Amino acid sequence: MKKLLILLGVISFLITSCEDDYLDVTAPSNVDEDFVFASPADAQKVMNGIYDLWYDLDRRMYYDTEVVGSDSERHPENYSAQQRHIPEGLFASEFDIDYGSSKDTWTECYQIINRCNIMIESIEAKEEYQNDVAAGEPSPWTQVYGEAVAARATCYKLLVRYFGDVPYFNYAIRTTAQTDSLGLSSRDLIYDSEIEALQAAALLMYRLGENNINAERFSGTYADAVIGRMAFDAAGYQLRRTDFDYGSVTFDQIGVENGTWQAKYVRRSDWQRYMELAKTHYLNVVNNPGSARLIENDDRGEGYNNPFQRNFQYLMDLEVSPESIYESGYTRGFNSDFPYSFGRPSGGGGSNAYPTKNYGQARIYASFYYGDFVPEDKRRDVTACVTANSGAASERLIDFSPGSREKGGLALNKLDEARFADPYIAAQRRSGCNWQQLRMADVMLDLAYASAATGDEATAKTYLTQVRSRAFDAEDQTEFVTNYVNALSGNALLDAIAFERKLELAGEGKTRWDMTLYGDMPERIVALRDRQIAMVNGLKTDGFYTFPETGVTISSYIWTKFVDIKDIDPTLNLLTTETPDGLVPSDPTYPVLVPGWRGTSDLWTDYISTLPSDEVNLAIRGLYEYIDPDGTLAAQLEAEGYQRSPWGINMIENESHYTSDIFKGYPDSYYASGEPPRYIMPIPSETLSQSNGLITQGYGHASQ
Repeated sequence: MKKLLILLGVISFLITSCEDDYLDVTAPSNVDEDFVFASPADAQKVMNGIYDLWYDLDRRMYYDTEVVGSDSERHPENYSAQQRHIPEGLFASEFDIDYGSSKDTWTECYQIINRCNIMIESIEAKEEYQNDVAAGEPSPWTQVYGEAVAARATCYKLLVRYFGDVPYFNYAIRTTAQTDSLGLSSRDLIYDSEIEALQAAALLMYRLGENNINAERFSGTYADAVIGRMAFDAAGYQLRRTDFDYGSVTFDQIGVENGTWQAKYVRRSDWQRYMELAKTHYLNVVNNPGSARLIENDDRGEGYNNPFQRNFQYLMDLEVSPESIYESGYTRGFNSDFPYSFGRPSGGGGSNAYPTKNYGQARIYASFYYGDFVPEDKRRDVTACVTANSGAASERLIDFSPGSREKGGLALNKLDEARFADPYIAAQRRSGCNWQQLRMADVMLDLAYASAATGDEATAKTYLTQVRSRAFDAEDQTEFVTNYVNALSGNALLDAIAFERKLELAGEGKTRWDMTLYGDMPERIVALRDRQIAMVNGLKTDGFYTFPETGVTISSYIWTKFVDIKDIDPTLNLLTTETPDGLVPSDPTYPVLVPGWRGTSDLWTDYISTLPSDEVNLAIRGLYEYIDPDGTLAAQLEAEGYQRSPWGINMIENESHYTSDIFKGYPDSYYASGEPPRYIMPIPSETLSQSNGLITQGYGHASQ
């Protein structure tokens, strides 16, 4: 995978020390800037330095809240085990305002913003750039300029998501005196200003695939998507301060104002104007995507038929996916938190294991896995896994007991180090797997929602259908795609698109913000908790629970045994196999083929050969059906060498972890009284103290 190189001598002027909490204010002389930006290639080297910072930008808040705090995604440890569970769960208790993840995100976003502003001002002064703008065609100068504008807009988008109304400046800060008058700016001003700047820049940027621009750089395709996203955010419901002046903007409100921490859950009354703008720019993406596309066919040949999984396999092959609109590029042997944190777990050690340790920070709710995915949905087994890698080239059953690695409940399966084309075993967190931050399916479903919200149901159904279709085999299209979509209209269509995003993007950190913007975060929190409680109660009472939406059953116990899959089929590789159509539990291959997309790497043959042949792969029965522990089938399985293994019973034994601790900061009483959800992070103390009183804390957070 091509990586971005950094020439430290060229960009050193941008790697200056902070004289303020969140701004780099030491700047070069004009002579230095003229030298650095002597050519577009020199400016690109500086932009590459920004991309190098981008590898870590947002990773910590994404890790702490976004990919673990929705109605599909959760954390693996006990609530009390980590401070990060407090903001993830909407602040059941007060919180350190200088918490490392939020403080670092604040600081890093503003550092990048100021460096982008320096670039933007310097390039704007160039006669060559001015001539290229006048010519009206993309050029290397206008491209690198647009990349800086896109980076700045993305940083402001993140700041508003996490902190609400924040300081805004679109000019270079070169002295601390320039920060003396900076106060909080309305997010409305931020959205409008950044959208306007990006609209102008996007017209003169290359689309993906043009002039060697791939998805590891910001393209005109990405710029249009960010405009769409910022407009969509501006149209959505958010938490707003009641002690802040939003000028002439009026709001539609859900629930009541919270007088204690002075906030309300609202959207702009003119939200449709922004939703139309989002639709326009999302259409620009899908109608003029450059080389980006939704992967609708699996091109890997016989035995492969899952275009959804194909997208993630590109990442594991260390290739840029054609579905990507932006991937943050990582270098093998140096960095990559993917899949360590967001893939299939491994109990291996820190180095030279098969595979090395994968913590598994993001997990999947059992009620989502069992109750939302119909069995025919090809995304289910790709999204969540029921077995972990042992770290010694074999499978290990996931344990619902709180913890990490094989513990912590159902984990993510979109990335799996055993599934890499060339697995990297030398050290953990060094796989080189890119972070796919934006892909075409995400944009298409946002476009569908924006279209439905503004009354264009035909367009909404077109893109909902396109994304949903690839999740089902041909024989299932009529029931689960055509008839399903055709029956939708009005609010039911909006709800279906929101649900489709939950299915499509689970484990990618998108759903929490969707819940916020759609205005249904409170009801989805309560629905999740009620559903989990019903499941646990069913397990306690009956030993199983069947989800009415899908007819799929989770049981307290399942039956497992190690097998040598080569005895079944010498060519079989479970990592690349999905459940064959029509396979039933009585089929002798069922226990090893259901669920699909698991197993261990055949490339570890030399290591596997040192293991007993029956300690590599697991055969599983009872995962989706209830088997009476005292019944005939259980006795038969045990006679065949299967062992009764704890499954849902471990949720009973950790009941609060799976019920009352869910979104602990938003109890049922809050929902009953219409309280707004408090998801906003605190502003760091140094920013407050150095602002001369112009920047104030909100949302009930402490000021020091």
